[in-house]
Amino acid sequence: MNVTISAVESLNTAVAGVISRMATGVLMTLFLAYVVNDLGLVPVLFQGILGYVIIFAPLAMSAYLAWRGSDMSEPQIRAWFYAFAGVMGVSLSMIFAVFTSASIVQALLGTTVSFGALAGWGYFTRRDLRSWGAFLFAGVIGLIVASIINIWVGSTALQMTLNLLAIVIFLGLTAYDMNRIRDSFWGADVVEVRRQQWWGALSLYINFINIFTSLLNLLGDRK
Repeated sequence: MNVTISAVESLNTAVAGVISRMATGVLMTLFLAYVVNDLGLVPVLFQGILGYVIIFAPLAMSAYLAWRGSDMSEPQIRAWFYAFAGVMGVSLSMIFAVFTSASIVQALLGTTVSFGALAGWGYFTRRDLRSWGAFLFAGVIGLIVASIINIWVGSTALQMTLNLLAIVIFLGLTAYDMNRIRDSFWGADVVEVRRQQWWGALSLYINFINIFTSLLNLLGDRK
């Protein structure tokens, strides 16, 4: 007989586990990004084809997780989460070479406040936010396509618009994901709770990083 969450730990504790995992991933990413830049590796890594591989590697990993993730065990999901955070850290190392430290700190604070507000609302609201899913995911696909096009177009106005839209879409996804994570724990057994904690952490991590980078690109001061 499976033991459900109601008999093992409170819903608040389960969700706190998601947030702690997400925060660990974010800190790992930012630390690695800082170290890569501090070692002077950014000019080497972001040249030619290698630069594109590094930039698009997180997107490729996300696609693979969406395809095969449902078959993964908890240890596999955990390993992929930290691998994803590591690859993202290398990919984001350029921000420390491009933007001032003050801008990075301000963007991080702004992201934390806005992310926390929407996550809190998504968790405590009695509304069912499942209807938001299709609209928000369509927005993400549109952002990806438009961003790839703009790599060759190079429109500053389009990039600013995409950054603004990304902030709105990923804040919406933060509320949606927190609402979904909360509901997924009800009646789940211990094994499933632990799997869902890693999946939830990955979803929120992706939202946080996208809000942070979009806010930094939109408002950050360059060196």
